[in-house]
Amino acid sequence: MNLSIQDIRYFLAVAREGQLSAAADEQGVTQSALTKAMQRVEREFGLQLFERSVRGVRLTSAGLRVAEQMRRLQAEYADTVLLADEMRARQAGLLRLGVTDTTGGNRMAAVLGPMLAMRPGLRVKMRVDRSDALAAQVQDGTLDLALVPAYEGLPLPAERTKVDSDPLLPLVRVGHPLTRLARPMLKDVAAYGWMLGPEHSFAYRTVEAVYARQGLPAPQVVVEVPFSSEMNLTVLAATDLVTLLPRSLMQLAPAERFTQLPVAALRIPRAVVLLSRPGSAWSPLMETLRGLLLERAKAGD
Repeated sequence: MNLSIQDIRYFLAVAREGQLSAAADEQGVTQSALTKAMQRVEREFGLQLFERSVRGVRLTSAGLRVAEQMRRLQAEYADTVLLADEMRARQAGLLRLGVTDTTGGNRMAAVLGPMLAMRPGLRVKMRVDRSDALAAQVQDGTLDLALVPAYEGLPLPAERTKVDSDPLLPLVRVGHPLTRLARPMLKDVAAYGWMLGPEHSFAYRTVEAVYARQGLPAPQVVVEVPFSSEMNLTVLAATDLVTLLPRSLMQLAPAERFTQLPVAALRIPRAVVLLSRPGSAWSPLMETLRGLLLERAKAGD
């Protein structure tokens, strides 16, 4: 069989995204390059591996089996490259990392500076995405590690190392109608729109489950946002929307502008975890990063 690791990477990107345009953006190549890679793989196997439609592409039953094997191949190749990097120079090498948080208080940013100073030959490739997308990239070997939030009862297909706890807290602007109630209830909150992640996001699904347990309809998302940010807070300050903000970012929400809602059901337990591929070897670089993250979390207790 004559397949390149690049063809495998492109094939898996298309399978993961379901859209040529999205996969091309992720890989930084043209749609034509992806199409040719798909054709080479299908020609090599002599099977139709994708179903194509106006809505995108999806794997056939044969494609699903091939993709499973390709993920293993890509992950094994990634381990081999990682090992070679480490053998060439223990102070050098490449770390491919994923994060969901791009704010100034990001835990990963706080430890990367000292780590780069300790290992001047280190190179880092950073990817920002949703938790589920980063978990999939760790699983298939595209990323070495990802630092993501993890919610109770919502699985992530990767091995976890708990770094910290960072619950989500319900937040509104000062003067919001809900703040005039002595004891606002969940049904009171349900009358207002939300600034929240998309329907497939863990945050949305968690709030939806909280509403459902109280017999309430799904939350109405007025402003859909992928991550927490200072821009979100600017919008929140000018509206009657409700949002969830990680406890670690509460310093961005001063008390003169924002108020936490005392609604216990909307205090969402959440851990911050470091994802790695199950069964994969931890390089010295990965172990150093994990140690720095755990030390920082312990110092903050």
